[in-house]
Amino acid sequence: PSILWAYHWTPQSTTKETPFKLTYGTYAMIPVEVDEPSTTRAQFEETLNNENLPLEHDMIDEVRNHAQIQEEACKRRATQKHESKLKRREF
Repeated sequence: PSILWAYHWTPQSTTKETPFKLTYGTYAMIPVEVDEPSTTRAQFEETLNNENLPLEHDMIDEVRNHAQIQEEACKRRATQKHESKLKRREF
């Protein structure tokens, strides 16, 4: 479970976003931050969080579109790199 959580919490190289953020529209706290005092928990204010949460949900479509553009650019770069190594042959 901890490896799966780490995957969902780590920004991916193609999208530059975490799968959790793309799915739920917000960032997740890692389990260590729940048990141990951290800067994130120390600066947490519930009223401010409740105000900002709808704004993050409004922005999720833009984040997803940006992630899709990043993914397509990564695929295009991989295709170009692969095709540059091909030798064209005619029969």
